[in-house]
Amino acid sequence: MSSRNTMQTGIEGLDEIITGFPRGGLITVSGNPGTGKTALAGAFIYNGAVKFNEPGVYASFLEDEERFYDFMSGFSLDFRSLRDKGLFKYLAIPTLFEPGMSISVADILEAVESIGAKRLVIDSFTALSQMFKSPPEARVFLHSLLSKIARQMDCTTLLIKEVQSEQEYEYGFEEFISDGVILLRREIIEDRLFREVRILKMRGSEIKEPLSCISLYKGFRIYHPITITQEYYNSRRYDPPPDPPGGYTTGISDLDKEVGGFPSSSTIVYEIDPALTISEYNVLVTPFAASYISRDRPVIILPTGGFDWKDILKYIMAYGISPDKISNYVRILMDVVRTEGILPKNVKKIDIFSPADVINEIENLTDYFIKSRLPSPLVILGMDRLVFRLREAAFDVTYFLSNMAREIGGLALWIIKPVYPWIIERLAPVTHIHLRITKHHGRIILKGIKPRLPFYIVDPVEDGLEPRLIPIM
Repeated sequence: MSSRNTMQTGIEGLDEIITGFPRGGLITVSGNPGTGKTALAGAFIYNGAVKFNEPGVYASFLEDEERFYDFMSGFSLDFRSLRDKGLFKYLAIPTLFEPGMSISVADILEAVESIGAKRLVIDSFTALSQMFKSPPEARVFLHSLLSKIARQMDCTTLLIKEVQSEQEYEYGFEEFISDGVILLRREIIEDRLFREVRILKMRGSEIKEPLSCISLYKGFRIYHPITITQEYYNSRRYDPPPDPPGGYTTGISDLDKEVGGFPSSSTIVYEIDPALTISEYNVLVTPFAASYISRDRPVIILPTGGFDWKDILKYIMAYGISPDKISNYVRILMDVVRTEGILPKNVKKIDIFSPADVINEIENLTDYFIKSRLPSPLVILGMDRLVFRLREAAFDVTYFLSNMAREIGGLALWIIKPVYPWIIERLAPVTHIHLRITKHHGRIILKGIKPRLPFYIVDPVEDGLEPRLIPIM
């Protein structure tokens, strides 16, 4: 909650990483063109009116009123209705030279007073500064803005600033006198667009996370770092999505929409970043297996390194799969088993000495399921474990199982960690779907290699185990 000296911004995600903007303060929002500065500023004004009944003024030196309304409607922000209710006023100020400066300042002051505005955006200081003869005159204006509007009228002001260099941020006079400085950045990582926000300064506010991911999908939103542990999987519901036509659900509705589900008889690769924990990457991997098992389809698993058979059962059960279904439809092959007593009947210790050892075990299990009148299985291989034992011969197993999936249906899923970086190069030609799970700024990020997809922020929901995928755009 905000204190008397701070205000909630109303911007999704921002109020979770700071305790608020200084009330009656000046905040500089900087960034290159296209980084989301206008979207952030619009969200600040709009949410102030809708959530907190705080009227706002948007003073622009760049575009006319109707273009502003049309642009904001793309983010589902209806500024026309706020204007009609007297909660918003837009000022389209022509860029003039110094003689017209006093008129522009007077217009801003009058607009703020006329509706009792508590929030003001000036877009942009870069355009406004061209109206002055010299930098000292611009400084005088900013001091006037602070004293007459921000301080005396208790109107919190966002000053938008264009940044030319994408590599190094240069502080100006406006940053030094501002109460807060926010930098928005966009960059190309692995040929995909990535966006971030940096909180460089915020007086009177605790900065909980100075660096976070952002997306402009359906509006400006900040996705602050989160921690996913085993506790995340407790007491949450999971309802498997329906299978898409001609294939199998990925277990996540948003991913089904992007890739069309996993085609029958195909081979899928999940490439796992080493920065991810088991609890983190299973947010995307386990829903696939759980949705497959929930429809009485068998799964054969040779787990990845660091993953025991007990871990597998624990994660699958968290998705609502009953012990009976696990007993009937799940088979786990382990080369190392440390346990007391008798293993569950669906866990088998195997010796991985040759490709034939693994192939024979999986073939026997597949024959058993098919003779039991069950669908063809999903075969999941942890490639780091297989390559550790078999080295180059591990590819005999993967190629055989990919061919088997094509012949009898079902699916093959390879989980690849970068223990042996050359694995992915060897397997890429035989895969139908290749997804990479990585991590940036404390967020799980999904990227499609095959098919080519943008970065998606993996956003957990409050009470369910099916996350949302938010495209970074």
